[in-house]
Amino acid sequence: MRGMKTRDKFSFIRYSNCWEDSNILLKALDIKEGETGVSVASGGDNTFALLLSNPKEIYAFDINKTQLYLMKLKMAAIERLNYGEILAFFGLKESTDRLKTFFSLKEYMDEESFRYFNRRRELIVQGIIHIGKFERYFQIFRKFVCPLFCREARLRLFCSLSLLKEQRFYYKRYIDNLRFRTIFRMFFGIKVMGSLGRDKSFYEYVADKRDVAGDIKKRFEYGIFNSTNFDNPYLSYILRGNFTKTAIPLYLKKENLPIIRERLSRIKLIHGSFLDILESEKLVFFNLSDIFEYMSGEDFKRNVDKLKKISGNGARIAVWNMQNRRYLPKKEFTLLKEEGKSLFRVNQSYFYRDFSVYTKQE
Repeated sequence: MRGMKTRDKFSFIRYSNCWEDSNILLKALDIKEGETGVSVASGGDNTFALLLSNPKEIYAFDINKTQLYLMKLKMAAIERLNYGEILAFFGLKESTDRLKTFFSLKEYMDEESFRYFNRRRELIVQGIIHIGKFERYFQIFRKFVCPLFCREARLRLFCSLSLLKEQRFYYKRYIDNLRFRTIFRMFFGIKVMGSLGRDKSFYEYVADKRDVAGDIKKRFEYGIFNSTNFDNPYLSYILRGNFTKTAIPLYLKKENLPIIRERLSRIKLIHGSFLDILESEKLVFFNLSDIFEYMSGEDFKRNVDKLKKISGNGARIAVWNMQNRRYLPKKEFTLLKEEGKSLFRVNQSYFYRDFSVYTKQE
């Protein structure tokens, strides 16, 4: 998503939240105290979560500057607000005071980031976890599409289930009907998803475009059959329109906020692509999201060469594949196949084809 040459495609907030599972990411990277690494910024969730492992520094990069504005706003809020105020300001709880809270954070933000949101106060009023293009896509799905195949009360009950057997039965009995299958194929196909949720250019290097929606449906079902609903923040957001006490991103859990607050200064934000990270030291962990999926073969090679240069021996790399299949070369990077598969089985974010964990070998 962030290796595109046309940077004007990244001039607005695409993601209010991260849509890769923070829990399995932490297990995959296995960060040791005092280590330094790299993370895709996006909505900030996963970078904040990585602070729980007590790294020395994290270089968080994004080609979309508005994502960095969002991260800076979240960082100011986490630093200055109490837990209840954070939930209200972010949009997990109802609030009529978000603008007042925003102005109270002015002195803790850089002028450029503050100016961006000050000119778009309607984003603040909505709650900043709801303002990304991808999140608006799910809002459309929940409000206008879900009622066509299932009642809201049933979807809420479905989200609260905690036994896999019950989830499978409920899905087959009340959700997976002909209308759902028809609507799903349309709404999560390239044409609609590319226009309303993501960008059509993101599919440029996808080799097999025949049944993108069908592939996503299979992953959704795999998730329903292998991970619990009641504590799944991604499912909760899509079907309920928000996170809940039991289904909340890792970085927003009450017990984690004090730790993250104390370590916020360890995040170094970089406006640019992976290629823009300075080669000042050998880095040992890499949260690379699915950046390789949106590149030409030539750009992919350049990024792999960059990874070779800045990663130390034994470095750990986490990579997601959504539609494309891009894997690091075996000569320099060892794929921990079974570990990746084991983690992917309990992955709570259903959009991805697979999750790859590597170690660097010199």
